[in-house]
Amino acid sequence: MTYGVTPIGFARKELSVILAEIEERAIMIFGAEVIQSSQSPMGQLNGLMANLIAGTWELGEDVYSSLDADQSEGNNLDRIAKLRLLARSPDEGDLDLRRAITNLDRANIDIQDLARAVRSVPGVTYGYPFVNEKDAVDARGLPANSVSVAVVGGDDAEVAATIRRYVVPGISTSGSHVVETSVDGLCRTIRFTRPTVVPLTLKVTIRSIESPCACQPPNVLAIRDTIAAGLATCPLINGEDLTKHRIAVALSAMPNVELVAAEAMRPGGAFSPLPFGLTFGELGQVSIDSNNVAYAT
Repeated sequence: MTYGVTPIGFARKELSVILAEIEERAIMIFGAEVIQSSQSPMGQLNGLMANLIAGTWELGEDVYSSLDADQSEGNNLDRIAKLRLLARSPDEGDLDLRRAITNLDRANIDIQDLARAVRSVPGVTYGYPFVNEKDAVDARGLPANSVSVAVVGGDDAEVAATIRRYVVPGISTSGSHVVETSVDGLCRTIRFTRPTVVPLTLKVTIRSIESPCACQPPNVLAIRDTIAAGLATCPLINGEDLTKHRIAVALSAMPNVELVAAEAMRPGGAFSPLPFGLTFGELGQVSIDSNNVAYAT
């Protein structure tokens, strides 16, 4: 068993475990015949040492708990509140102060909070919120004053429940996917987008150029990996076209390479020059093979 600070909290080593470890150590040093009964001098010394060590474990647990808002009480809880720039109100008990510190049952409703919450739903591999704050339909086709969250993966009901917590009443949700939710008997229709993942195969032609920052032109494997890394660092969002500029940005890490041409195709299609258009309901996932990297002749 792991003791001390663990991902699920503090695990204190019990007195019985400590004593057993001390006795086992004594056997290793003095042999199996050593007398360690509770009445023997060795046994009493073992018990004394075990109590002292157990005391340090208890102290460690107390220190850990004093810094945990869910466990701390009184003055220690006030100290934690100061880290959040909070102060206990007159007659405010530990329970109410703890709820304020931990934001229990409170949702931050800024756009990045919505994105983080949706992406944390089990099974979600992609989550991106779009906001139209205008009084008219925007270029993506989103209704006025609406929020549309594009989601790949995750359970429909869990995704909808999460969106409901972060989109305040009066602001509409939009999307082709419709889920009915109910909280405390109050119903609300939540809409979001389930984009279709479109695998895109990329082909590029590059040219080696002179640069004071690099000497030898990179091989096709290095170019492939650089493009893949650049697109992984900043992947396409749904509805975003794959453009030549996107590939050039990824290749900017290589100062002695110039992008001459770029093409892409979807499954069953043929290569066509970039930009490669995608609809709002599509999410491009780009792959490139070294066979599709070539130097201009």
